[in-house]
Formats: sequence, C-alpha cells, structure tokens
Amino acid sequence: MELFFLGTSAGVPTRRRNVSALALRPTGQSRWFLFDCGEATQHRIMESSLSLFRLERIFITHLHGDHVYGLFGLLASRGMHRCESPLWIYGPEGLGEMLHTVMRISRLSLPFDLHVVPLLGNETIELEGLRVSTLPLSHSIPSYGFVVEEARRPGRFDPERARGLGIPEGPFFGRLQQGHSVRLPDGRTVHPRQVIGLPSPGKRIAVAGDNAQPGRFEPWGPLDALVHEATYLQEDFDRLEVKYRHTTARALGIAAERIGVGHLLATHISPRYDSPEREQELVEEIRIHFHGTVTLAYDGLRIEI
Repeated sequence: MELFFLGTSAGVPTRRRNVSALALRPTGQSRWFLFDCGEATQHRIMESSLSLFRLERIFITHLHGDHVYGLFGLLASRGMHRCESPLWIYGPEGLGEMLHTVMRISRLSLPFDLHVVPLLGNETIELEGLRVSTLPLSHSIPSYGFVVEEARRPGRFDPERARGLGIPEGPFFGRLQQGHSVRLPDGRTVHPRQVIGLPSPGKRIAVAGDNAQPGRFEPWGPLDALVHEATYLQEDFDRLEVKYRHTTARALGIAAERIGVGHLLATHISPRYDSPEREQELVEEIRIHFHGTVTLAYDGLRIEI
C-alpha cells in the first residue's frame, strides 16, 4: 500500500505544512482512499499522482475543523470535474448533517451519488481486497481510528520446483498458477500445492485520528505501519495549563514499542516545532522508547508499506 501525506500540521497550517489529510492507494491500483480532509487538501492532491476520478472512499476521523473543513471544496471540485462515480464518506455522527447543511445553503448539486455512513467505532468495512476496521479513540469529541488490512496473498508459483517434477513449460504452468490440477502426458497428476508456496498475510496499517491514548491500538498489533499524531514534546505538554487530549512523542514511542509497529509515521505536528531542529527533537524523543523505523511525516511524503 502507498501512503501520500497531504497535510501534517496540527490545528492550523504553517508555511511548510497543511492541516490533516492522508491518502492510501493499494499498490498497483489507481483507486485510492482519503483519511481526513483539512483545508487545502485538494491543492496537495493536485501536486500528487492522485486523481479525483479514482477517489472511492473518504474516512473522517473526527469533526474538528483541521480534519474536515477541506471536504466541502473537494466535493465541489469533484463535481465540477464531472466525476460521476459514487463516493462513500465515513465519519462520526453529525458529518452528514454538516455536509448536507453546507450543500443546501450553498446550493451545491453533485453529479455523483454521495453516501454518508455514520460510525460508532465498531464497524468492519469490506472492500475489494481490503478490510477497514474502526475503533474509538480518546479525544475531546468522538474520534476514530482505522485499521486497513490487505487480504491474504496467494502463494507464489515456483517454476524451478515445477521443472524438477518434469512438468513441461507452457499451458501446464498456467493451469497450475490458476489453482487447477493437471494431468501430465506420462499419466501423473500434479496438484497446485506441489508447486505453489503457502499464502502470506497481507499488510496491516493503522491510521489514527486525534488520540490521547495510542495504546488503544495494542489489540491490533503487530502493525506493519502506524500513522499517529505526535503533537507535543513531553516537557512542553507538561507545561500546558490546559491539557489537550493529544499524544506526546514520548507516549507514542512507548505505545508503538508495545504494539509492535514496524514503521511509525508521526504526524499532526504542532506549529511550535516548525523547523528542522525542533522536528528532530520529536524524533529523538520517540526513539528513546521505540526501536523500529521512525519517520516524521511531511507534506508531499510518499511511502510504500
């Protein structure tokens, strides 16, 4: 799966970062999914290889503005491009009311079917070759995380093993790769399991909304990748008079180690760290507690898991 970071700032945009948005595209496919849609998301989409015509699903983690205010413009642009394929949007209760109110007042008419699905945090959404599961997180308003799992991958055909069994190349190879047994000219029957390896599990990626308790992903571990906020350094968070329900770099590192994360992608960065030097402080605090791969995400980052 490919991940495209379209917005990585927390709360407000900076000169270097837009607010939250993330695209996921299954490897080798043109369809893609969007997680959150802060303002100016469509500008970042235009800078990528993503097409609004291939956007199939949008998942909104929660209804704070830095995660959802870009949605209205994106829908309008998709309509003005005359995209006619249906679009599904999943999000907390109230998302449908928000969308339909804006569309009614602005008289926005769309040329495609729009399906808005409210979430409770216990859903399993079956897509072609993928399963998306939802879970409730800890924030000041309802916020959800999503775990995206690929279907099990079929075993690989081993041509050397097939040749060792005396199977002639050509149609027999093709039939076996398709899962069919074949009867050879010498009368022997060869079954697919004799030349095809065992299936392997698909990748599992988790995407969090705003969340003060990253350990909530522990039941889903191990994870090939976790995209999660690292809004503050611990010492800065400790000095706040009002403790906003976000995660520190320290807490994220501790949780990621317990979960068993292969690649930790930290995002939703407070504007107070809007310099390479301060960003490095976040990475170093995570690495004290987490021994896997860490990437501090930035706008325009594309990464394959």
